[in-house]
Amino acid sequence: MSAPALFDLPAAPVSTAAAPATFRPSGITVLSYGLGADSTAILLRFLANPERYGLRADLSDLVVVHSVTGDEWPDSLDFVKRLVLPLLRTARVRLVQIARGGPEDADGVVILDDSRAPRRIFAQGPWRLSDELRAAGTVPQMARGKRTCSIKFKGWCLDQWAAAEFGTSSFRRVIGYHAGEMDRAEVDSEIQRELNEEAGRTICEPYYPLIHERMGRAAVEAYVLERVGEKIRKSYCAQCPFSGVCASRDAHEERLRAHPHVAADVLRMEYVSQALNERQGLYGEKSLRGRLTQDGRNAAVLDAFALSLEQAPHAVYEVRRIYHAARRPDCKAWHGKSCRSPRWWCRQARTGYCVDAHPAGRFEPWCSGDDECRGETKKGQAWRSVRTVYEGTRAGAEAYVWAVAAEHGMRLERGEHSGVERAHYMTDGDSYPTASAYLVAAPEGVHDKQRPKFEERFTQLTGRVGMVGTPVRELPKPQPRRLTGGAPRILRAKTIGGVTLIA
Repeated sequence: MSAPALFDLPAAPVSTAAAPATFRPSGITVLSYGLGADSTAILLRFLANPERYGLRADLSDLVVVHSVTGDEWPDSLDFVKRLVLPLLRTARVRLVQIARGGPEDADGVVILDDSRAPRRIFAQGPWRLSDELRAAGTVPQMARGKRTCSIKFKGWCLDQWAAAEFGTSSFRRVIGYHAGEMDRAEVDSEIQRELNEEAGRTICEPYYPLIHERMGRAAVEAYVLERVGEKIRKSYCAQCPFSGVCASRDAHEERLRAHPHVAADVLRMEYVSQALNERQGLYGEKSLRGRLTQDGRNAAVLDAFALSLEQAPHAVYEVRRIYHAARRPDCKAWHGKSCRSPRWWCRQARTGYCVDAHPAGRFEPWCSGDDECRGETKKGQAWRSVRTVYEGTRAGAEAYVWAVAAEHGMRLERGEHSGVERAHYMTDGDSYPTASAYLVAAPEGVHDKQRPKFEERFTQLTGRVGMVGTPVRELPKPQPRRLTGGAPRILRAKTIGGVTLIA
């Protein structure tokens, strides 16, 4: 029995590429299980009436795959362990739990568990999202409107596992978009169509049961409550910058109060991020800490954070930045994606006078760059250098910053949004390129990092040679990027005595 159509979408273009000789439909349905209400509702509906959704009565053609980010809420893990796993064991449904093997794609994907009788929902794998964020000294980012953390820790893992599992066979992929998320489903469908067309075959067919059945969020939550007798909480990483969307602010703060140790970890991550970049709180320039201080009920959470901050080993980081001037439209128009022969107008606007007096020649605009021709510059790419110059207690780190500031006549200043104190010895200007540099004390754990040509460019721009502090260690030598070889690298974990070992 085939699943009914979802909704009207533009027909996928027919590929003229020859399908591989081994291509065939696998007959398998893969449910991307995020532990939340939507995907749990779909799973419960599959269990209750499999044939309605084109599944075999024994559900032998269903695979539930959970990609472990390592930062899920404890109550979500507990809900699934108590109320969902027993149902999967009874129905003998296959549950596969996967995670990133490390920071690079070459580290592969680890299968933490693959069972038709699962008894454990994994809280983390070898490499958590929070591990990556702490090493970089940042919070989750958006790039060109995409949730990069979700792509790297969920989408990529699922794609690699599916490629290894199915090869050139196609499968049906189920994602829990509800009826109020039609736009997200249409974008997802379009992306998959493009991937199928590029591959010259059907990699997978997306299917969104909740949209087909017109189930909105309220209906989804009511259905889960009816089936298992307990209200389900929304599933999202504790440090998610969309926590105001994933859950209402009140619900999110209530959850933080219920798990003060989780809240303290997130607040400490945000503190480090803002120490290295004033404008990089969990909600941009606005911070989670700022929001929590507005409600007296969060006092215990803030106390837990203050205690964890006091007890955490600290470091002093010397943070230097170079802000390049952005490429101008003229440069992109005449020099394309890569500018190998820059002119002054590649990074600086041409005034109206220049445009009129020096029109484009045969190959590009002509002008020697007189003062009346040069307009403003805009901020472009930023290079950041982070070097550890002290390690010790919080008190020791703060004392180090004050001592160096006094010795070198540096300006001590607290951040407008973060309240974090920094010792500045260079402040970025109003035009670009420009640079900034300061010392700041914060919890240790941020990896030292800078581009190979940073020192050369910093000296060219500022006239300064070297740093104010003395680095604790040498910069790690640049390593060539490890290649995946084009084939998915799948590792299998084995749990012995509660300890998970990676083969």
